[in-house]
Amino acid sequence: MKQTTKLLSSLLVSALVASSAMAEVRTWTDTSGRQVTASFIGLDGENIILQTADGATHKFPLTKLSAEDQAVAKSSKPSDQPVMLANATVAQASAAIDRLVANGLVRANPERAKGGKKPITGFNPMANDEQFVRRVYLDIVGRIPNHDETTRFVADTNPNKRAKLIDMLLDSPGYNSNTFNYFAEMLRVKDRLEQDNLRGVPYINWMQHSIEKNATWDKMVFEMLTAKGKMWQDGAAGYLLRDAGMPLDNLANTLAVFLGTDVACAQCHDHPFSDWTQHQFYEMASFFGATTTNMRAKENRKSKDSGMTAMNAMRDLMPKIEEMVTKGGGDIKRIRNGIQNYMGANRFIVGDTDTNNMKLPHDYKYPDAKPNDPVEPKFIMWSKNDKNLPAYKQKMKSAEELRPAFAKWVTDPTNPRFAMAIANRMWKRAFGQGISEPVTNIDDPKQSVNPELLIHLAEEMKRVKFDIKAFMRIIYNTRAYQSEATSEKIAMGEPYYFQGPLLRRMSAEQAWDSYMTLVLGDPDKYAKPLEDLYSRSIDLDLSNPKLDAQTVLIKYDAFRKMAEKERALNGGSLADAGGDDMMMDTKAKGKGKADTKPAGDMMENATLTYNGMILRRASTLEQPAPNGHFLIDFGQSPRALIDGSVKTGSVPQVLMMMNGKAQQMLTSSDSLIFRTMEKVKSPPEKVEALFVSVLSRRPTLAEKDIAKRALSGGDDGYANMIWALINTREFIFIQ
Repeated sequence: MKQTTKLLSSLLVSALVASSAMAEVRTWTDTSGRQVTASFIGLDGENIILQTADGATHKFPLTKLSAEDQAVAKSSKPSDQPVMLANATVAQASAAIDRLVANGLVRANPERAKGGKKPITGFNPMANDEQFVRRVYLDIVGRIPNHDETTRFVADTNPNKRAKLIDMLLDSPGYNSNTFNYFAEMLRVKDRLEQDNLRGVPYINWMQHSIEKNATWDKMVFEMLTAKGKMWQDGAAGYLLRDAGMPLDNLANTLAVFLGTDVACAQCHDHPFSDWTQHQFYEMASFFGATTTNMRAKENRKSKDSGMTAMNAMRDLMPKIEEMVTKGGGDIKRIRNGIQNYMGANRFIVGDTDTNNMKLPHDYKYPDAKPNDPVEPKFIMWSKNDKNLPAYKQKMKSAEELRPAFAKWVTDPTNPRFAMAIANRMWKRAFGQGISEPVTNIDDPKQSVNPELLIHLAEEMKRVKFDIKAFMRIIYNTRAYQSEATSEKIAMGEPYYFQGPLLRRMSAEQAWDSYMTLVLGDPDKYAKPLEDLYSRSIDLDLSNPKLDAQTVLIKYDAFRKMAEKERALNGGSLADAGGDDMMMDTKAKGKGKADTKPAGDMMENATLTYNGMILRRASTLEQPAPNGHFLIDFGQSPRALIDGSVKTGSVPQVLMMMNGKAQQMLTSSDSLIFRTMEKVKSPPEKVEALFVSVLSRRPTLAEKDIAKRALSGGDDGYANMIWALINTREFIFIQ
């Protein structure tokens, strides 16, 4: 194969395709007389695409071949086998991952034989275009493709179309929305926190803007761990304020999420299943021993005078506020608590003190120290050699340097777990299961299902400098990911070797956003309004001696009217959804404003509604959704636990699908699905449009026959078909 190597030395190499079907194989000769045996895949402009026996796909200028072979290529029929092409760096990185996965598949068979299972001979067959387009839309942008997106991709004959689609989706607003949903669940992001009127809106906005800017993961984590001030001064402060007053719980979550290290048990006693001790936990907690999250703590005062001013502000101002309200004819009893909570939200601020106050608990029972002993900060290690790594060389001369030192240690590329933890998580996002499970506890990487792959992915994460988008681009271009889904049942605790992604249920957010696609066409057109209104109305400087009662009342009035202003932007109905680019004719038959006013011409920041439901993507709604909402009933995390969503069926789901608002919305004659079907005339074409819209594929002959009988009962037949399709296993699962 030396000739092959020389001939293809500058080629764009794709992924290992261990089990793909090959077209007719022949020997190709270049202009220098060197030869390579490969099958013809197709032409891409002035380039030819060949596939060698190992499954690798190569793209290079057609002019490099002899005149005879150029003529053969031009007269040959392109292969119908799906092809994966990407730029050279991505393709080579994907191929390296595929080789490690393939090695793991070979090693899996002895264990499978013990369990009486058939051997794995290679990757699952390549997913067809209809399966791939639906999966990649759900995985990258968190929704099914709409009718136009599906038909455009399936009809595309460009052999490079899969890589191009991946690139397009990764650079779309939908990627930002879907990635936020994942991080929000992982980090337990909430809109309404438990403390007074403190809301997580600035934290949510910071996270969404960071994702939009493609901020690297290490940068985001560092900012969350080192942020100072109020949340509306630095949105990243929301990470620590999410657990205000609970530093030990926050530390346990920090280690589990960012380092894949579960030491929560060691908060109360030595870990029963690992080597972590309670003393080690408090040594780690000591890095936050000088951190406060509440202005009431005297240590958080910048100076004695300003601190006393801040603490006395509420006490001094409330009598004046009550007097003004009473003189104005207001009922102070009705709004007193509201004003107090409004002012109280401004007490929550992340700051650092001059003293590390971390001590062992009063009931500490181990012989290495005494209860209430002060604790010096010390980094945990996973091996004796870790102490020599650059991550462990942090300066901690003062109490104010403790938190930055901890953040530098966590996010340093040489930290033994940081890159590995996020790489393992991102792999699970694509395949449905981590290489090491659970993802919050990589106790021993060597005990994972494929240690070499896990270690390699960690190195890849470092190589791309913690760019999540770049990392996922590599994963999505692998042969393993583009294989058909595995439907074989994997028992809890049973290893899985990634011959393809696992068949898995949509998340609540994916289901809701898919519904929004069916009724809106392009749900990313409908952005959330007034995202900074909360920050502007809530902010009070309690340490400012010039703060007066009138200012508080004016700002509190604006705060109370936030919801009213947001509701004022709610308008329009299902008939206003869609547009020309969504396969919609703006003159199509419909109700309301659809005949004269497409969605793109609506008032900026306007929000469509249906029976009281706001029709926007899940990432733009309240986090999490209120009780009774579709998202909650379908398993959205209440954001109390890390990765707290539920992906199993339930009675509320069944009831909602039988007669809930979402079901009514999808089967309404104003729905975009109906107007899409109106674009074509004959019943068979309408049925095909319906299947492509809902399931991203054309109906089979048997399904067409069933549909014909269903439609014989009149117009209700289409609504019944929509209801039936969205209730199928095929719709709710990602294949």
